[in-house]
Amino acid sequence: MKKSPHLIPKSLVRPISKRARNWKRRTLIGATGTALGLTGAAYAAYRAAPGFWKNFYSDLQRPLQDPASIPDPTAWPETGIHAAWLGHSTVLLKVSGFTILTDPIFSDHAGIHLGVVSVGVKRQFRSALEPEDLPPIDLILISHAHMDHLDIPSLRRLQDPETTLLMARHTSNLVRGLQFREVRELGWGDRTRIGPVSVLGTEVNHWGARMRVDTYRGYNGYQINVDGKSILFAGDTAQSDAFRALRSRKPHSLVIMPIGAYNPWISYHCTPEQAWAMAADAGFEYLMPVHHQTFQLSQEPALEPIERLLRVARGHEDRVALKEIGEEFHLS
Repeated sequence: MKKSPHLIPKSLVRPISKRARNWKRRTLIGATGTALGLTGAAYAAYRAAPGFWKNFYSDLQRPLQDPASIPDPTAWPETGIHAAWLGHSTVLLKVSGFTILTDPIFSDHAGIHLGVVSVGVKRQFRSALEPEDLPPIDLILISHAHMDHLDIPSLRRLQDPETTLLMARHTSNLVRGLQFREVRELGWGDRTRIGPVSVLGTEVNHWGARMRVDTYRGYNGYQINVDGKSILFAGDTAQSDAFRALRSRKPHSLVIMPIGAYNPWISYHCTPEQAWAMAADAGFEYLMPVHHQTFQLSQEPALEPIERLLRVARGHEDRVALKEIGEEFHLS
């Protein structure tokens, strides 16, 4: 009989050693154990918080809504104050030609990003602009390390050797390896100058831990001064008397205040009425409400914060700079 060319000669065939058999057995058991372990961990996580995971999987299927407007920063002049609310606490500012971006988050989820999977609350609305649509950014302000304010994938998309990143105390290690012109930290009462802009770190009533145990991390608001104009970005805050210390004879041209996520988190997030009062404490011409509508972070209905703000501003509604994601504000 003609031999098959694919048969291996018996002289080259060696019996599998006991060591090799044991290695194969351990590998198979290990792989099976790992798979069972991951399955068990996933099952345990589901049993611990079934409501969260049901909402998580439901959210994955939910499409994002389009913002009310799309701003056009290419049309903004080099003088005056110009701003657009891109969503959540992300505001694009142009002040006397200098561009600033606050707490940028462009990701679909605010949370932990694990490659192609993100675990965290999903946006309700798309960002009004994507990083690729932005003009060159001179300064990025990060108020604190919470994942809906310090979003690493968004900062990775914004890397630029001409952009300075300004952060709260003990948070810059979180962006190590990202390529920016400079990364600076600022504490309460600290002032720094970046180009024509002077920035003061201001006190707010919040907390800074990113993973619960790192409670040493700072959290800021920022007062921005350029060409005699003053803008206050309050970051995230509950009710506080600290804004009274920022009052001067000339009011802030624009105060950017959070107004959402207060139910039941009133100890960490102010109500719209408190936001209006704190802006009044600091002195303001116009108030820009943020931190609402974009993510469902709490139990109040999505439109309740802006509706309550407009009620407290009754008779002065024209001092509310904007109401919907994507709208622009201009002050010459």
